[in-house]
Amino acid sequence: MDAQYQTGIDEIDAQHLEIEQVANAVIEAVAAKDAWHSVHYLVVRLYELLRFHFAVEESLMRIISFPDVVEHKRVHDEILQTIERMKVATLEPKGEAVRGRLAQEFSFLPHIVDHDRKLADFVVGFGGLARQQGGA
Repeated sequence: MDAQYQTGIDEIDAQHLEIEQVANAVIEAVAAKDAWHSVHYLVVRLYELLRFHFAVEESLMRIISFPDVVEHKRVHDEILQTIERMKVATLEPKGEAVRGRLAQEFSFLPHIVDHDRKLADFVVGFGGLARQQGGA
């Protein structure tokens, strides 16, 4: 993962890396016109990774009384809705046109990191942990 997208929290960054890898695999599968079930499996995997990642973050935000929790959760919910639409699109019999737009739907990836960086800054200021070497 590009250093500019790192939050400095090892666990969050590791999750971001896995999310990025699966998102790239979805984009590659769509570009290669892989079978619908291959694309669907990857989108389901991405959804599950994001759902877990967001649950971890939302728990952390509640524990430390993060002030922007409502907005952060709203963004999480929007992203999950987007991925849910992708899951449905991969199952549609005439979903080729829809699947062709999947790559465009990944505009949320930078937003995840932008919002998470704010959370990371708050966590560090809270005194919960130190940034890793090279973190933002």
